[in-house]
Amino acid sequence: MSEAVHDLGALRALREAGRHGSIAAAAAVLGVSQQALSARMRTLERSMGITLLARTPTGSHLTEQGRLIVGWAEDVLDAADRLEAGLRSIRSGVSHRLAIAASQTIAEHLVPHWLVELRAIEQASTGQASGQQASTGQAPDNTPTVVELTVANSTGVIELVRDVKVRLGFIETPHLPGDLVTAHLRDDEMLVVAAPGHPWARRRRPLSLAEVIATPLVMREAGSGTRDTLTDHLAAQHPPLTARIAMELGTSAAVRSAIAAGVGPGVLSRLAVRDDLVLGRLVAIEVAGPPLTRQLTAVWRPDLDPLPPEGARLLAVAQGAGARLALSLCTPGRHSSLRRRP
Repeated sequence: MSEAVHDLGALRALREAGRHGSIAAAAAVLGVSQQALSARMRTLERSMGITLLARTPTGSHLTEQGRLIVGWAEDVLDAADRLEAGLRSIRSGVSHRLAIAASQTIAEHLVPHWLVELRAIEQASTGQASGQQASTGQAPDNTPTVVELTVANSTGVIELVRDVKVRLGFIETPHLPGDLVTAHLRDDEMLVVAAPGHPWARRRRPLSLAEVIATPLVMREAGSGTRDTLTDHLAAQHPPLTARIAMELGTSAAVRSAIAAGVGPGVLSRLAVRDDLVLGRLVAIEVAGPPLTRQLTAVWRPDLDPLPPEGARLLAVAQGAGARLALSLCTPGRHSSLRRRP
């Protein structure tokens, strides 16, 4: 069993097979042969003593046990990715670093895209600066920014920012800290989701909130933005409502796995369940009334305002201002600026 847990590559491959619904598609994503990946999955199953994939002529999908294993493995794989990124930065001698923290939905589904865009912007500005070197005689600083990401729930992110353990935080909670600078990023829709076999999946009319809270839900832990958003929304009803808890879990991946395994329905970000909805592992349930949304927010300490250039660039990307930022960085005499939001 210990060897199986140590084989992070096999766990990553299992996650990809579950995401794409076939070993062949997962093999293409990972750049290996279908035969090699299939053999690796069978080795993983033998070492764990569990059937992880249900194989059919049309593809492969995770078994209930497989979904639970992938859910539990998410934190391990994220930590391994951060370790590998740190090692690469040490080997390359990179000096431009930015420590950030993000709540789980943002960290898993938005930050990776932001970092790709940030790197593209920095590379574009480096190329422009190299072209200007002949006229200025100054060598451009082409050192890329290395972002050190810590993942926590929204409450934990706020504390990391307050303690100056990170320079910039990204949160999902509606409870915005009054002692920190805040900047709105975007709105995020929350969905009620259930396993395909749940009775709600066969309904032809919307659920009422009273029906939702009458059924125990799989929920995130207290202090998470997902939990706070749902709790506040229910408390604002007339009369106030309170959700019942079937299971409380510390990660969105674990919540998704428990819902898919039939433990109960739950409420999660559309960002977090997008792949599960496409692949049919989860079903979105229509609920009467206006959509449930929340704000995604960046936070930082007022005494560290304005942000360093690396933080300002990442914030601009997160706010959807990447194209304007790239233009300003590549235009002589112009500098990006971000206003402090109340």
